[in-house]
Amino acid sequence: MISTFINSFKVSFAEQANTFIYFLKRIPLLGKKIPDNLYEKTHAKLIIGVIREILGVFAGFIGKAIYLGIMIILPSYLITKDITKMQPIFIHILFFLSFVLGPIIKSIIFDENNKDAFNMITLMKADAREYYLSKIVYRNITDFIYFVIPVIIIGIIIGFSPLKAIVLVAELTALKLIGEGLQLHIYDKKEVLIKKKAIFISVVVIGGLFLAYALPCFGHAINFNPILFNVYVVIILLGLGVVSFIYLWKYIKYTLIAKALLTKDKLYNVEAIRKGATFSTVKLDEKRMSKEELNTKKYDEKKGYEYLNSLFFLRFRRIMVKPIKQRVVLICVIFLIGMYLVFFMPNKRTMLVTEIKKSIPILIFIMYTMSTGERICKAMFYNCDVSLLRYGYYREGSVILSNFTSRLKRVVILNLIPALTLCAAIVCIIVASGYSYELISMMPLFLCILCLACFFSIHHLFMYYVLQPYTAELTVKSPLFKFVNMVMYLACYACLQIHTPPYYFTAGIIITTLVYMGVALVLTYRVAPRTFKLK
Repeated sequence: MISTFINSFKVSFAEQANTFIYFLKRIPLLGKKIPDNLYEKTHAKLIIGVIREILGVFAGFIGKAIYLGIMIILPSYLITKDITKMQPIFIHILFFLSFVLGPIIKSIIFDENNKDAFNMITLMKADAREYYLSKIVYRNITDFIYFVIPVIIIGIIIGFSPLKAIVLVAELTALKLIGEGLQLHIYDKKEVLIKKKAIFISVVVIGGLFLAYALPCFGHAINFNPILFNVYVVIILLGLGVVSFIYLWKYIKYTLIAKALLTKDKLYNVEAIRKGATFSTVKLDEKRMSKEELNTKKYDEKKGYEYLNSLFFLRFRRIMVKPIKQRVVLICVIFLIGMYLVFFMPNKRTMLVTEIKKSIPILIFIMYTMSTGERICKAMFYNCDVSLLRYGYYREGSVILSNFTSRLKRVVILNLIPALTLCAAIVCIIVASGYSYELISMMPLFLCILCLACFFSIHHLFMYYVLQPYTAELTVKSPLFKFVNMVMYLACYACLQIHTPPYYFTAGIIITTLVYMGVALVLTYRVAPRTFKLK
């Protein structure tokens, strides 16, 4: 088993090193200085591989911290508004998400999309039992390490000891082994793959999410402290984890499972589905097009790329407008909930208005999720640019700048629709609550919403032109694009922790938006002719 793990690690090490080299070559300016022979077996590649592994370790800790922060800590804080009261809610949500859902929907053995397993078992003829067991041991050990440190830090903040944090993560590891063993036992006896039972998984996921979040919201959180920290429960869970691992160790039919699951057809069918799914939301259904969408006479006075983009946004209006409608409907639903509180729970009016006035930091995160810029960029690539990028003139600086500015104003207009709807909803709630005199002082809030809609419109279009992450095979192949999106997501989340007067906050957003627009125009003109190409 150790030799199989070492061979698997070597293959993974080389693959990740190559991926990291590819990522470095995609970085503007720096990428040109990295030679192609770096992919060969060299000392430089070994160093890069080690750096990639170190970064992978940091990513493991950061990933678990982000999961705990976004999925558990943030909801716990929003429900309690008090760090000292978060512990029961935190453990409640953690229990249903990680202790219940995790072992059911995640499996190392029954992961049909595992390319590493396909490469090692099917292509390199590694022993299936040794490979799966080594992966189970390695994954659970690393997950334990990645999880335990963030949980210890969180525990110190919200009020439980490091020992209790270690116990929680140990119980979670035991439940993962129990879940793996149960799925293997069910498959062995009934030949039923739980992950293939869509209805069962859907019910489990929806039920788990409901129990995790809905119960605390309605004041019915379950206090799991006396259960999970009970010495007898801990011993039973750890004992069942050991029994499950012994079962996994003694099981002998891993080769048959690998032959059934790790097939080339299944793997590449999944890849085809993923490719289709990437652009499935921006495909045009020509049968449903109306006469108005085909009437191009209204744009006869336009010329050049302004005319091209006018026709494009007319023809694909359904694709562009649908997500806007969804966001407007969601805002209207939240608005109705707010109006219900205003009219039927008058004692909540002051609290509601106060929370709205303090909501500028969270608006950054909300407006980021509401932006439709990325979907519009996908639509432009799939339905237009994937064909035109084959021609050299379409990548000239003047053409790109003309296209960029023409598209930018349309994307901004589209994203301003839900932003204006949100502003109108807030105004109505404030007026209905009897706080009309607060509207003047809340102008920074409204300006912030509109500026954020413009900022994220610029950002997504700028990333599209400067990084162009999509390939001719309709896949997303740009590590830098994914990294920038992750950084932007974390930055929006970090803004939740900013506490400053609304006027300063709004001024900062306005300045940032104007500067970003200027930088985007300059870099698009200078960099995009080299980066905006078909890959």
